[in-house]
Amino acid sequence: MSRLLFRLSRRRAVATIIGGLIILSLILTALGTMVFVSEQYDQYQQTVDKMTQRQGQGQSENLIANYPGLTVVSSVSCGGCIVYNMSLSNLGGVGVQIVRIYITSTVSPGCTTSCILNPSSSTPTSTSSAFQQSKQFLNAGEVNHAVLLYLPSTIVSLPTGTKQNTILIVTSRGNVFSFQWPFPIQVGGQSQAAFSAGIVRVAYTGASPGYDSKNEPGLGGSGTSATGYCHSEPSQSYPAAAGYAEELNMGTSGYGDKSGNNYYLWFVNPWVTQTIVGTAANGPTGNTTTLYLAVNITNTGVIPITVAGGSLDLTWYGSNHIDGSLIGIYYGAAPGTFYPIGSAQTVAVGNSFLAIFRVTTFELDTGSGGTWPPPNEASVTFWGGASLTDSTKDTTFVGGVSLSSGLWIPYSC
Repeated sequence: MSRLLFRLSRRRAVATIIGGLIILSLILTALGTMVFVSEQYDQYQQTVDKMTQRQGQGQSENLIANYPGLTVVSSVSCGGCIVYNMSLSNLGGVGVQIVRIYITSTVSPGCTTSCILNPSSSTPTSTSSAFQQSKQFLNAGEVNHAVLLYLPSTIVSLPTGTKQNTILIVTSRGNVFSFQWPFPIQVGGQSQAAFSAGIVRVAYTGASPGYDSKNEPGLGGSGTSATGYCHSEPSQSYPAAAGYAEELNMGTSGYGDKSGNNYYLWFVNPWVTQTIVGTAANGPTGNTTTLYLAVNITNTGVIPITVAGGSLDLTWYGSNHIDGSLIGIYYGAAPGTFYPIGSAQTVAVGNSFLAIFRVTTFELDTGSGGTWPPPNEASVTFWGGASLTDSTKDTTFVGGVSLSSGLWIPYSC
């Protein structure tokens, strides 16, 4: 009897062990399956995240062609091939890499069967169809990026005038950007991209206790830093290069200092001390200094323009403004001519001129301290833009806003 009970007990133990092993194997199998599924899901999610990120980057690409789009380059030697410079701007939030360019022309000579240009670092030849590899990448926010295009000598030249060429730019993310060259003339609506700005200079006039930029020591004036005159840059005749002061003959306009029958303004680099600003911003009856700003502007539109009006708004921290109105443009071959508002003077496509603004309004937030700028601001910089329009009332109306460099107002010299 005892042997029978022992055998039954041993069989139960073995069955328990076997059952436990089976349950353990099921648990381990389920756990392994869960780990495997979890890893696969993580890999899937990482792939989805990468694809979503790449899709977002692709949607952030934004390439535009700058006027005039393409220009012939004759200074590059390539064994007889045709060289064009293509100007682009990356207005998107990510860098862009160009992988291929297609050019299709409407008539011959030109790329009537489509020219396919791939990036190349080798020396081009007369049979080349390539673009400059070292310039195929544009950083985010980069403007006026130049890319050299090499076309075979059999093309002779791309058609111009009313004949069109379509340029397709393919990026590494699969986007395609296109433009037509020459740029088509806009036959209706308002142009918001008719102007681009360059150098900004400032002039000021006024009798003591006001300030006059002709007294700056760099212009040979008698002013000194002790009396508030701090500019040392030499003068150069119109059109002056960056870093130089510029004397402009304002004709009989009445703006500036009179010498003989004409008036003159002396424009210096774009900064004035807080003392000078103070003498110009005392209110309509207390001003002893008048400020003028000259903004170098290029007609980047597709039609000639006759500037008929404009305004200037420079801002610091939103609540501080320096505003002015356009009094005329300075234009033409050296030494140039001042054309007051109301005198018709047409600016050709691609030509530059100076838009002359007289500052008429100061809105300066003095805060609780009652002084401007606030005591903790040793110097400030005003930034903004200049808007210009012509006088037409039909579909050829042209208007645009041109960003301008800042006006720096330091505490002292």
